[in-house]
Amino acid sequence: MSTSNTKNWEGLTITRDLKVGVLFAGTRHKKFTLRVPMAGDLINAQKAYPSGPIRLQALECYRQQLLELGDIPAESLTIELLSTELAEVDLGLLEVADEELGKSLNDPPEKADSETGG
Repeated sequence: MSTSNTKNWEGLTITRDLKVGVLFAGTRHKKFTLRVPMAGDLINAQKAYPSGPIRLQALECYRQQLLELGDIPAESLTIELLSTELAEVDLGLLEVADEELGKSLNDPPEKADSETGG
C-alpha cells in the first residue's frame, strides 16, 4: 500500500498488530494501519453486498479502511482474502482499533493545553 496515501491520513489512523495475521504469499502479515471511517465506506459496502450479511458488509468497510496490512499489496487486499484468512479474533482487533480511533478523535483537547493557551 502506498505511503503517500498514508500521509493523506496523518493523524487519522491507528496502527496495531493482529494476533494471528493474514497469510499471504507464505507469510503471516500482522501489522496494520486503519484509517478513520468515511461516510462512503458503508455505502460502498452496502452497494457491493446489498443482500449480504451485515458481517460481510462490516468486513468490506474494514477492508476499505485498511491502509496497510503487513506487506500485502493494496490490489491483493480483497474481501476474498480477508474472509478466508482473517481469524475471528483478528476481526475483533480491527473492531477495537476502529473504536479506539473514533474515541481518540472525539476526545477533548488536553486540559493542560487549554489552561496554557496552547
